[in-house]
Amino acid sequence: MKELIKRHLVFVDAEQTMTEIVATMRDQNISSVLVLNHDREVVGIVTERDIVQKFTLLEKQEKLHASVAAFMTRPVSFARLAHLEDDVRTMFFERRLRHFPVSDGSNHAKDILGMLTVTDMTSAYLKSAQSLKKDLIRESLVIVSRDVGTRQRYKKLFEALNFTVITGGDIDQLVQQAITRVLPIVFDIDDLGMEEAQKDLARLKTHRGVFILLSSQPKLVEPLKKLLNNELHCVALKPLDISYILLLLSRLHHDAARAS
Repeated sequence: MKELIKRHLVFVDAEQTMTEIVATMRDQNISSVLVLNHDREVVGIVTERDIVQKFTLLEKQEKLHASVAAFMTRPVSFARLAHLEDDVRTMFFERRLRHFPVSDGSNHAKDILGMLTVTDMTSAYLKSAQSLKKDLIRESLVIVSRDVGTRQRYKKLFEALNFTVITGGDIDQLVQQAITRVLPIVFDIDDLGMEEAQKDLARLKTHRGVFILLSSQPKLVEPLKKLLNNELHCVALKPLDISYILLLLSRLHHDAARAS
């Protein structure tokens, strides 16, 4: 993972305007900047996602002239070089962060070694697809959803990534196939609802393979997590973030292979 760290960093002053920040990110073709105070300590980060989520067309001009301090995300979470994989895993899977400034000890600019992003990791994942195909991609992937259209959309998406996708049959048949063959399963709960899905979720508690449960309702995340009791089972929020799902599959598959 260390070889993926981008050493080129862009620091900006907390008093700069968002107009300047947007121009800098556009001109340098970067997805984030780190914000410094007068002591050259990193006190915030601005990412493309911050701009998309916090800007509205109605208030665009006003917001463009505001200082970066009004938009930056703080405090900044750093990945320690000596604990890079563990820190990135925690920041990504538990906090859903996508930019990982790498520090060699403090939040001072001189100690920031570079930036690692989800895009970097996903790109590396896809570039190494030839070797991964031997392990992960040659395995079948079971898609469970009541809605046939949803199944077909997922099927098309994962087949484009070279997965062999199983969507045929009713939900009971799909769940049974995943359990019997110990196949990774992506289960979209939204078309079922909690009550109807609980029977299948109870069966899948014993599933020894990778199990990713999808929902578009944030309020269901914690209740769903309580229904899972296997470290290879997890909950992901929709809309589907393919980078996140690919990394989940890769990580969980690796854990499953290590445990077997």
